[in-house]
Amino acid sequence: MMSDLVTRWAQRDRVREAAMSTSAARDLVARYVAGQDLDDLIPVLISLIDKGLLVSVGYLGDHVNTLEQAAANKDVYLTIVRRLSDEGISSSSELSLRLSRLGQRLGAEGRHFALGAARTICRAASNAGVLVTVDMGDYELVEPTLRAWEQLHQDIPAVGVTVQAALHRTQRDLSDLAMPGRRIRLCKGVFREPKQVAFRNRHEIDLAFVRDLRMLMNSQVIALVASHDPRMISIAEELIRRTGRPPESYEFQMLHGVRPMEQRRLADVGYRSRVLVPFGPGWYDYYTQRLAERPANAALFARSLFGKR
Repeated sequence: MMSDLVTRWAQRDRVREAAMSTSAARDLVARYVAGQDLDDLIPVLISLIDKGLLVSVGYLGDHVNTLEQAAANKDVYLTIVRRLSDEGISSSSELSLRLSRLGQRLGAEGRHFALGAARTICRAASNAGVLVTVDMGDYELVEPTLRAWEQLHQDIPAVGVTVQAALHRTQRDLSDLAMPGRRIRLCKGVFREPKQVAFRNRHEIDLAFVRDLRMLMNSQVIALVASHDPRMISIAEELIRRTGRPPESYEFQMLHGVRPMEQRRLADVGYRSRVLVPFGPGWYDYYTQRLAERPANAALFARSLFGKR
């Protein structure tokens, strides 16, 4: 597939080194990623909030291979929460928490550490007035993530969780998850899973997303609609009208740099519109994933490496 070719090309050492050292390439990446550290992130968040948008912070940490690295990421998440509070933007902010960055893949000991670390982070965020939504990893992490979220939710009911429409199991999961007041983020899913566990055809994924969206909108959950697809957004708007949902019971979520005018439009007509802003040392891998989703952007990225923007 073209997306696989783009990803392999971007991950070559020579391409990575050029992107890391070329200002034009870094400027292009800045459209989607708010730099490597908090001093880069905070001005981006404040700018979005000043435009009437809500924000969600996604930390792009390095791959975790040891509990020491997981503990370091825990400290980063706690620092993010403190900084959001210090800047006075807690009430407009959400933390998108990925348990794999806290050691979830490191066996039983790692899962135990990840749960304890997530509980500490969620409590600190709750005290600071920052929302938390647990992000979802690939298929093998779905079940342990949902089990961990259940424990976090019991402790702090405002903690949300993410589900992926592309997975066969999601509608069954939603029948258990869609309880009043719970915050559930619905996305299509970015992981290419085996056909035994996931839809692979784009049309099938769209149909699954609409089925799941209807289930959420007909329930009493707080529905977080995470999609850039104009058709899905239009369907969500129609379902909001049909169900008469109050404004605080749903929101739209999109990635930083993707359809910014639509983000503003949704906010301007009175919807809660939240922008997920990623930052951190893992910015390059994140950006190459965006390239795989939009192969046409690879040409622009390649030109930037050679100063031909």
